[in-house]
Amino acid sequence: MAFPPHPILAEAALAGTKSLRPLLPDGRLLPGRYVVSGPGDVAGRFLTTLCPALLAGARVLWLDAGSAFNAYGAGYATRCLGADARAALANVQLARPFNLYQLETMVKVKVPERWRGEPIVIADPMPLFYDADVPAAAARRVLTRVLEGMALLPATWIVLAADRAAPEGRSGWEEEWSRHAKGAMRFYGTNFADDRADAPGGGSRLEAL
Repeated sequence: MAFPPHPILAEAALAGTKSLRPLLPDGRLLPGRYVVSGPGDVAGRFLTTLCPALLAGARVLWLDAGSAFNAYGAGYATRCLGADARAALANVQLARPFNLYQLETMVKVKVPERWRGEPIVIADPMPLFYDADVPAAAARRVLTRVLEGMALLPATWIVLAADRAAPEGRSGWEEEWSRHAKGAMRFYGTNFADDRADAPGGGSRLEAL
């Protein structure tokens, strides 16, 4: 499969985001895996932080594994910047896997078919792997296959890992995202946007991959 070139303009816009600089020791956002950990609302806060880059034309493919895409918070952030929220959100291609098997299919099949060089965000994936209805052994195998699929696509992958207590028998799994990662950081975000827990998803539009 022929992959598109890495988008230099998007890379520069995202790498120039001030709060993400600790993630990039060499100042560049290169293909590979990056991990951003933080409190439970880390995905919403991370999205608002990206708003200036999105307004500058950077595009991201966002896999909303934790079902907490906060379009409301992003809209508030862009309005604070004097811009139209739709201008930022138009540069986010959003998909929502409802279980770990759908996440695997997206990472290994559907994302490579749709990828055009933009960074790929996997937001809060661990709830899918902590699902009590999926046996631990099966969930662990899927996690391994997801990581393998990420390694096969030469994209910039950003995993947003929210603080969560692991169920019995699944502790330490979240550390697999950081293994061999190009960069990792602890992120607390800013307070200039309304990342309300009672407004997950806001008015966002889901696009099926």
